[in-house]
Amino acid sequence: MPSKRCCRSCPRCDDCPVLVAAAARARRRDMTTIAALVDEVFAGLAVRRLPDSVTQTLEALDSARRRPAVPAATR
Repeated sequence: MPSKRCCRSCPRCDDCPVLVAAAARARRRDMTTIAALVDEVFAGLAVRRLPDSVTQTLEALDSARRRPAVPAATR
């Protein structure tokens, strides 16, 4: 039967209470995040706004893509 406390001087085992609790917290956090994303996509909730730096970078890439290509002979 596993102990209720973690003996931090020994290697951690599969039923270590510290690892079990951490894994449960991670699963709960991941499921909440996934559920929120699914609701956002399928329910049509408000679209997230991109940070200004990302928006500026995407606009710069779009404008660079629209510029005419320089012929190889003039380079």
